[in-house]
Amino acid sequence: MNQYISRKVFAGLVKGVAISAALMLFATLLVACSGNGNSSAPDSIADLSSSSSDDAFSQKGDSSSSVDKGSSSSEQGNSSVSDKDSSSSAVESSSSFKLEPVCEDGETTIDEAFGMYIYETCRDGFWEADSSKSKSVVDSLAAIEKNKEHPNMDSLFAGYDGEYFEFEDPRDGHKYKYIEFHGYTDDIGSHATFYVMAENLNYGKMVPSGTTKFDDKVTEKLCYVDDEWFCDNHFGGLYSWAEAMNLPKVCDSVEVGSNDACKVFADSARSEEKARTIIWQGICPDGWHIMNQREWTYTRGDLRSKILWEKYAGNNETGLSIIPTGDWVDGGGFSGVRELFVQWMPNESDDKNAKRIFISSISNTFDYKGSSGGKNIFQPVRCVMDANNTLTED
Repeated sequence: MNQYISRKVFAGLVKGVAISAALMLFATLLVACSGNGNSSAPDSIADLSSSSSDDAFSQKGDSSSSVDKGSSSSEQGNSSVSDKDSSSSAVESSSSFKLEPVCEDGETTIDEAFGMYIYETCRDGFWEADSSKSKSVVDSLAAIEKNKEHPNMDSLFAGYDGEYFEFEDPRDGHKYKYIEFHGYTDDIGSHATFYVMAENLNYGKMVPSGTTKFDDKVTEKLCYVDDEWFCDNHFGGLYSWAEAMNLPKVCDSVEVGSNDACKVFADSARSEEKARTIIWQGICPDGWHIMNQREWTYTRGDLRSKILWEKYAGNNETGLSIIPTGDWVDGGGFSGVRELFVQWMPNESDDKNAKRIFISSISNTFDYKGSSGGKNIFQPVRCVMDANNTLTED
């Protein structure tokens, strides 16, 4: 970046010198043509030239001329020619000045300035800026590259003493481990039992991160660093809230009760308490629903897997095998992998936000009541079986 700026500044200085020289020459020519200063009006350009140039640019016939009065006419002529040659030579020198190349064509470099990374390419011997990116975004991408290597997932389900069952999604043949979960909380003051998947849902067609056009007829997901291996190996898909609820994309940006396309959800979650216990299938298979707030309330305990967590890894005693899969945010990219577990719940907060579970390895917190996040953030979901659920509404 410093080279790029220096080139700009230096070129500007050279251009200024050339313009000044041209103005002085032009003033001299005007004076020469006017002859002995007979003009009735003062020549501002000539005056400027006379006051700012040396004797080589003084007016012909003036008493301050560098040519001696006793010199011959031929000597005066030679002196005049010599002065003209000197002036033209100076202008030619200024106009033909060339900067020395500072790089080889095709080379690339990255410079830092004002919290930005400047990407430059060498063209015609000089650096030219092509694009720039925020340092915070680039550093985040660098962290992603560090974690892009496929992790060993063999120990994902280790530590659980109970039984893992298996369910095959008839829509695509994908198989999921699930458990019978036994929980207790002061929410009701009683024991609760339900069957829940021990891994994130992975259903739908992968689309590139940053996609702006979506097909409401197709379930679309993101995969970590746009690599489907992560979706297929327990990370699961990342979905916007509307996508996870199997609603049109417009429901990510409007209040569900205000739009006919989203109103079917609003009618089911017609109150805060109803939303807390709603049985909403969303993109889960038939017979399963998106895990709701009440069900998450019963899952307090040792939820974390033994693997992937940067800090506060668990022993997976509950069998839920929760891993920090992070999320994707428009403008921020993928983030939170190895540090953050977030999951959508079927609870709308307002027109642009919805409730989500939040488990952090940084603060070792578990917000089972749900915090709000932008509906257009892409996050995973878990599914709970409709049947044999003691928490299901009567």
